[in-house]
Amino acid sequence: MKKITLLLLATLIAFANLNAQDLSLDEILNNYYEVMGLKNYDDINSIIMNGKSVNSGMETPFTITTVKPDKFRLEVDIQGQKMVQAYNSGSAWYIAPWTGTLEPQDLPPEQIKSMKRQADMEGPLYKYQEKGNTVELLGKEDMEGSEVYLVKLTFPDGDSQTYYIDAENFVILKEKSITTMRGQEITAETFYSDFKPEGDLMMAHSFEVKMNGQTGQAVVIETVKFNESVDETIFDKPVKKEAEAEKE
Repeated sequence: MKKITLLLLATLIAFANLNAQDLSLDEILNNYYEVMGLKNYDDINSIIMNGKSVNSGMETPFTITTVKPDKFRLEVDIQGQKMVQAYNSGSAWYIAPWTGTLEPQDLPPEQIKSMKRQADMEGPLYKYQEKGNTVELLGKEDMEGSEVYLVKLTFPDGDSQTYYIDAENFVILKEKSITTMRGQEITAETFYSDFKPEGDLMMAHSFEVKMNGQTGQAVVIETVKFNESVDETIFDKPVKKEAEAEKE
């Protein structure tokens, strides 16, 4: 009986050690791809998301439209005025009523780079090699009571961001990047929660964004639509009205 008990104990310890073993980078990423259903993006050509951002107690509705391979548009309704940012195959523009004009303006290079990455609906970790990205496993740590794997992704231009992947559920709990804007280094952190299925995908429906440790805004996704018909001219920079153009 004692031998059986010792054998059972040894078996349980062996299984515990097996479960406690750290996974390889490929195993972590494959689990992440599987949990999020990322292979199903192969059958998705467009995504339209509606939601709201909350900043200083003010709720602001928005719509994000993404079309493969590289089109992205954000519309935000701010107190009855519409702010637009759009990216289309390497160029980007915006309309911001509070600047004193409703004419579209070109976005600066650093923001174009950011929007290009937002246009990648699958995210940079999926098929990262095809996109010219590299990844490395930095290790494992505790994040607010959850064990997470730290995976660093580096873009072809040298920019990088680190993903904190839940070691149990294999969803991304946090994304951290360091960028330079207007000559200043900015640490941006995005915390993801409220994961729910949308079709064959698993998606976070709540984000919290922090800049240099200070909470910037909370974002809530309310509806998601796939493969809706989209007029792709909405991504093109609008031309000036004919009447105004004639005055010039």
